[in-house]
Amino acid sequence: MINSVNSFPSRSGGRYRVRAHTFRWVRSSVVVGLLVTVSLAGCSMAPRLEDPAQPLPEQFEAAALTDQSAQHYWWHGFGDPYLNQLVDSVIARNLDLRVAVARVAEVQNQFRIARSEQYPSMELSARRDQQDIPSNVGIGGQIGDRFDVPGAPAFPDRFDYTTYSASLGFAYEIDFWGRVRGTKQAALQEFFATQSDVRTVLLGVIGETVATYFEIASRQRTLELTQESVRILAERAEILSDRYQRGLVSPLEYHATQQQLHAAMADLPVLESQLDATRGRLTLLLGRYRMPVDTMLVPESAYVYALEEIPSGLPSDLLQERPDVVAAFQRLEAARERIGAARAVQFPSFSLTGAAGTQSSMLSDIVQTSQNFWLFGAGLTAPIFNAGRIRANIRVAWAQYEQLALQYEKTVLMAFRDVEAALMNYGKLKERHESLTAAQASARDRVQIQELRYLRGTGDYLGLLDARRNLVLSEIGLTESRRSLAEARLAVHRSLGGTWIQEGSERNLEAP
Repeated sequence: MINSVNSFPSRSGGRYRVRAHTFRWVRSSVVVGLLVTVSLAGCSMAPRLEDPAQPLPEQFEAAALTDQSAQHYWWHGFGDPYLNQLVDSVIARNLDLRVAVARVAEVQNQFRIARSEQYPSMELSARRDQQDIPSNVGIGGQIGDRFDVPGAPAFPDRFDYTTYSASLGFAYEIDFWGRVRGTKQAALQEFFATQSDVRTVLLGVIGETVATYFEIASRQRTLELTQESVRILAERAEILSDRYQRGLVSPLEYHATQQQLHAAMADLPVLESQLDATRGRLTLLLGRYRMPVDTMLVPESAYVYALEEIPSGLPSDLLQERPDVVAAFQRLEAARERIGAARAVQFPSFSLTGAAGTQSSMLSDIVQTSQNFWLFGAGLTAPIFNAGRIRANIRVAWAQYEQLALQYEKTVLMAFRDVEAALMNYGKLKERHESLTAAQASARDRVQIQELRYLRGTGDYLGLLDARRNLVLSEIGLTESRRSLAEARLAVHRSLGGTWIQEGSERNLEAP
């Protein structure tokens, strides 16, 4: 049985007795040494590199005239409460967004896995070992002949014994060269990039919802106006048919009206099919199979809306808030950290292992403190020959960094060009919309003049019908222009990452 004080046999047959406080001093020295070593393990092999993107101009060239701020919920700028409720419903139910959020949870736990290597691993072990071996092997074969003397007890033919043990062990790699730290930082940047991906998906989903909403509004209004145009043409065709039978109009005028009527009627099934397909896209955005048609009718307020002006002289620094640009830079940072982790593998690694517990041949004695044992070990492992694997891994990390640096530069250039094009397109479509608005006002004035002439008896009814149909056609063109203007405004938001004011709170991302 092992006593409460540890003892070791000496050559003279005596025993060196070492008291418990000596072991406590040894253990304290080990702990202090471990803390000092860990404090030194703060260096990083990751290179310090500059931003590879080209310097941006200070501001974008195209912008509107006034200087107003957009809201953080940028879609509120369209001033449509029904649209705001629809966007909230899509955010809560959209499947693409839920997939992106699930991806964040995956990468978050990958970061936690990488971070766990910074800390010691501990394991609790309980074992029962039973052995039955012949006595003429191993040490038994070496000492068995000494028992073959007259009067000595017989040496057993086999050894059969059972050992019970319970222990708590630990293992720890001292991250002196920053390999583990680099891997953890790379995983953290990947986590941040995935969060930015969620913002990209969210921006795309909201943008698609807004675009689909205004497309439904446009198609509903176009369908109503086309139906009105068919009614006007049908009334005109009926009048001309009566006059044609009496020989008051030429066959050319009569058949021209019939052709216009049937062409307008042929547009109705196409418009209805397009409206149904657009509603189907909205249903998909909401994560549903189908929805009642009456719940998908866009209110008339969506046909006419006042858009806030885009501030003039937008700073190009706004691109730093664009989620795809942010994600590209964060992945570039992750690649830089992976270079450091790959370079750290070239150098020796330091590891500590240890265990403490109890051991006994009787299960009932395993809880006795006198049966305790402990062990501690320190190791150093240095790569000597690996056929160029480590250097190849470093080159791979550098090549990945160069690819992501070029991709980041391309992302910044494309983002800047997207904003420039979106601002220019919005300005030109706004000019077109103003011209079509003036054309509609002229068409409305023409209808009023024709109505007055008809009431006074100086104009015929066909002229009034033609004026009304011309007003309907101008309203169809204006409806399509409103939709194009809304989509152009939407393109500005999407190219800027949503809003054109910098949101400081979104820049402070927290580690999981």
